[in-house]
Amino acid sequence: MHDSSLKKPIWAWFVLIGGLLFLIQFFPTIIITLVLLFRKPAELTSFSIIYMTMALCIVVVAVWAIKRALYALKTYNQVKKEQQQNFSEDSSKLITAELSKRKKPIWSWIVIGSGALLLISAGPGVIMLPIMPIFLVGMASDAGPPPAYVPFLILTIGYGFIVGYTILFIKAIKKIRE
Repeated sequence: MHDSSLKKPIWAWFVLIGGLLFLIQFFPTIIITLVLLFRKPAELTSFSIIYMTMALCIVVVAVWAIKRALYALKTYNQVKKEQQQNFSEDSSKLITAELSKRKKPIWSWIVIGSGALLLISAGPGVIMLPIMPIFLVGMASDAGPPPAYVPFLILTIGYGFIVGYTILFIKAIKKIRE
């Protein structure tokens, strides 16, 4: 059970849960778009065909990733069962006692969960996340010339949040994998 080649596929759970939530959120949009395209054929243009093709490709990639995640989890569980059967009753009791003594911090799950909720709620708009501070600077300067420190402040705080959360996320993943 303590074989170094057997690692928990945490990525598979993220892909599985995130992919399913993405598909649940995206599925009604696909259905409505298909119905509207076939109900009003006059609005069927090359752009709508390109956008529909891109949407269907995203759905296909999400389904493919979910299938890979399920396969990885299934393989992990099979290997884990085989390893557990190889151990005697006494050694398995010692291992389970050792695992129950080890505590996992809750902060790491809070950091990961909040980021997952943000990504799921943003949907396709998550693509704009890296340029969001620049967009906000542009919007701040639309109403007239702002003071000189405002664009710098918006960029610093915006990218500070992004970099800070990325560092926290990486540390949380490392803490969970320990």
